[in-house]
Amino acid sequence: MNKPYYKNLRAVIFLYLISHISVAIGLTADEVVYETTQEVLKQLEIDKDRLKTEKQYIKVIVRELIMPHMDFDTMSALALGDNWEILNDGTQACLRLGFKNLLVERYAHILLSYRGHDIYYQTAKPIGEKDYVSVRQTLDRSETDPSTIEYRMHPDGDSWKVADLLIDDISLIKNYRTMFHKEIKQQGLVVFINSFKECSP
Repeated sequence: MNKPYYKNLRAVIFLYLISHISVAIGLTADEVVYETTQEVLKQLEIDKDRLKTEKQYIKVIVRELIMPHMDFDTMSALALGDNWEILNDGTQACLRLGFKNLLVERYAHILLSYRGHDIYYQTAKPIGEKDYVSVRQTLDRSETDPSTIEYRMHPDGDSWKVADLLIDDISLIKNYRTMFHKEIKQQGLVVFINSFKECSP
């Protein structure tokens, strides 16, 4: 192989890889939601027989395909409110993991309830004053009213991360915040922290 041809081939391969990396990291918020949803639905179809006998396997799909798009720093801080700032780094880390595991359970339940409904997407809409956008999915369920999932997202480097989920217009973060504050008020912050197995001594 002569050197000019070899150099040209390397240049073509390099440009090919760069173009594909650019596509991967340059997705809009709408595209992130759409592409992730399609990937999850494809995996559910591939693993449908396994899921019949291994119910917990759905959590593997959630962890691998959905959780990387979640901003757990922001979500945990919003859910704990003022209490978040008084926690040390180690406690924040274990609560962040505990909150992540709660969301895995929640999202697994959502996916298990999916029954091949048609899914419609709305274009991302700006919300608030911090570059946040809202991407809304509608699940058309013929047997009952449509269900909606709204992803509230913000830019994170070259991608987008989810900071809150609204299911049928009800915020998961606000729900957890209300629940957490009630538990902290009733039993104290230390007992609340230790109620998470990820934080228990």
